[in-house]
Amino acid sequence: MNKDLGKTGALKSAIKADSAALIAFEVGMFGWMAIVHFVLFTVPPKPDTAVYWFMMQIAMILGFLTSYPANWLLVKKGIKEVM
Repeated sequence: MNKDLGKTGALKSAIKADSAALIAFEVGMFGWMAIVHFVLFTVPPKPDTAVYWFMMQIAMILGFLTSYPANWLLVKKGIKEVM
C-alpha cells in the first residue's frame, strides 16, 4: 500500500479494505441470532443467560465463516493486505 496517502486517503483505503468483510461477518452473525430469536426459541434467550452467550459464540463462528470468502477475495485482488 502507498505510504503517502494522507489522512483522507488512508481512511478511504481502510473503508475499502474492510467494509465487505465486516458486512459479511455481520450478515452471518446477525442472521444466526435472528434465527435464534425468531425460530429456535419460543421465548428468546436473554443476554444474562448462558444460552444466549452460547448462541452468540455460534454466531461468531458463523460470522467468521461468512467473512472468510470476502477476506480471501480482498486479499487476492490486492485491496487488503495479508495479516
